[in-house]
Amino acid sequence: MQENTFEAYSYRTSSRFGSRIKVSVDAETVTVIGPRVMPLIYRLWIGVQILLFWLIIPTLLAAIVFRDWRLLIPALILAITHWFVGGAGAGCLWEMENLTAFTVGVFGKTISFSVKEVKDVKIGRGWARKGLWLAIPLFVAGVNQWAEGFCVSFEAPDGEKGKEVVYAFHTRTKEDARSLKKLLETERSGIPEKDSIR
Repeated sequence: MQENTFEAYSYRTSSRFGSRIKVSVDAETVTVIGPRVMPLIYRLWIGVQILLFWLIIPTLLAAIVFRDWRLLIPALILAITHWFVGGAGAGCLWEMENLTAFTVGVFGKTISFSVKEVKDVKIGRGWARKGLWLAIPLFVAGVNQWAEGFCVSFEAPDGEKGKEVVYAFHTRTKEDARSLKKLLETERSGIPEKDSIR
């Protein structure tokens, strides 16, 4: 059986992939190729965002309790810093991986895992599961609208240490999203699916 290959855009989930990727599904294996950051870098990036965002709430509460408008200044600084860390990280960390891959003539890092290990496949909402929403709660609703019908998310091993992580791939079309979801579910059940290349 031939591989079924899709090009997609990876959300910055715990899979640590980001930007443009290729995902292939055959009878036994899922293979993902694309820019991927190191675990420590990803954890630090997410951790800093969570810390910055959730420090805003007690700072705002303190401003209300003590009726001191000056406490709004650190809250604003925290909000701006949170936005900057998130945006700069999303833009720079994976672009550095893209540049590194480009200089050595490859598309990106490659990992594989068994189709049988894929679970909880969803289209649209669900990409921010397993605590990712804690880092960017104000953006989840907006991204959900963008992801509706296009983003295929699922849980599977990270391809390196066996830890289960979340993959979220925004496909070019809704048809691609449905096809990818069906492949991930159908192949796991052992029922062959028609070959297709996207």
